Amino acid sequence: MFKKTSLFLGILVFLSLASTPLCFSQSDSVIATISVGTYPRDLVYNPNNNKIYCANEISGNVTIIDGTGDSVITTVEVGNYPYVLVHNPIDDRIFCANFRSHSVSIIDGTGDSVITTVEVGNYPSALVHNSANNKVYCANQGSDNVTIIDGAGDSVITTVGVGDRPCALVHNSTNNKVYCANEGSSNISVLDGVGDSVVATIHDAYWPRSLAYNTTNNKIYCATHFYWPAHITVIDGEDDSVVASVRIGAALLALTCSPSNNKIYCANINWDNTWWYNLTIISGANDSVVATLEVGEYSRALAYNLTNNKIYCSNEGTDEVTIIDGAGDSVIATVGVGDHPWALAHNSTNNKIYCTNTYDSSISVIACSTPTLAEQDEQIQVIPNFSLKQNYPNPFNPVTRIQYSVDSRQTPIHTTLKIYNILGQKVKTLVDEPKTGGNHEVIWDGKDDKGKELASGIYFYQLKAKGFTETKKMILLK
Repeated sequence: MFKKTSLFLGILVFLSLASTPLCFSQSDSVIATISVGTYPRDLVYNPNNNKIYCANEISGNVTIIDGTGDSVITTVEVGNYPYVLVHNPIDDRIFCANFRSHSVSIIDGTGDSVITTVEVGNYPSALVHNSANNKVYCANQGSDNVTIIDGAGDSVITTVGVGDRPCALVHNSTNNKVYCANEGSSNISVLDGVGDSVVATIHDAYWPRSLAYNTTNNKIYCATHFYWPAHITVIDGEDDSVVASVRIGAALLALTCSPSNNKIYCANINWDNTWWYNLTIISGANDSVVATLEVGEYSRALAYNLTNNKIYCSNEGTDEVTIIDGAGDSVIATVGVGDHPWALAHNSTNNKIYCTNTYDSSISVIACSTPTLAEQDEQIQVIPNFSLKQNYPNPFNPVTRIQYSVDSRQTPIHTTLKIYNILGQKVKTLVDEPKTGGNHEVIWDGKDDKGKELASGIYFYQLKAKGFTETKKMILLK
């Protein structure tokens, strides 16, 4: 269950007027440094209990951190070389792939203890949770297969053979499919989320290394790795056909999507008489490059913050995190962190970014800026008579009401009201049609676009109409 006293229920407003980005009341800054185990590799945020989990490769354990006080709660011993983490929000469990002991440790999100450890294939290197069927998929790089684990029963359901050296996974929540990038065989295996079998193999990807799913256009983006010229392969989530190939530069190091902006962000290296490091932004509307920004050296991870519409990029070579405005596509700030920063995770309850520093065995905690109420009011007045009210009740189970207003002085305006999960993935479209001016109300029953009940957690709802954008947070509490 949620710790209600720790939940931030303030209003979050995002406006993009013309080409002017929203101003913020304060800068993003490091507010704490937390000592963890040796060589912290991966992070995952648990919104159910407002905790951060950090996998420490060399020390073979997971450090659990309180998301409010930024203090270590406990350290849990797992397998050899814990490599990657994923959270199962339905049963509130954390799955930890242990690379060298060929196993997955399952941690209770409430009790902070290992429930069980299941054997998987050789060198597990990627995990993804399928919320539609409550399964966890584990890509095993050394045995060329994917182990599928029951999210409730904590037991192996089956193992499915895929391509050579599977290294990345992503879930298509619209069509309930799991995509597995096979680096060695330069292809992508598509697994049916219900039948747990390979239903397609996509070959137009050379050395695929990273995957990201964009819920806005139902496409999968696959980044190639250390190949010149590198490119992003764009796959239609419906029929699994390649619909575009976007040329980027050389090595592609990290990839993420911002469904609310319908953009894809790719950190990469280019060569022009000297190496230079940038972040390429791709439009999800037409799959073309819209901006290229300079960032720090050797970017390792990207994290999207839906609360303030920013993208955070960890740069291992320059010991810093670059912060990008999601609306204006520009670098806002650069924040110095620890030695060799790697993984990133967003704490949506307290609006903080956590960054692992592998060489000094620590985590830097970055407080993320948000607009002041005065700044919000000033910007909102530019577009009169548009508003989005806080849902009621909040927290809710399972039904809540959302009220909004459309400018009555204009003709019917195309309006959208969409709901996103904590990862920024769209889960439900409530409104997508022209609306007449005046007050409107819609009821949400806690289900996604396919009618499936969603798990307890933090969700965001966003109203867009003729240049106006406003986003608020709500809590589904079962």
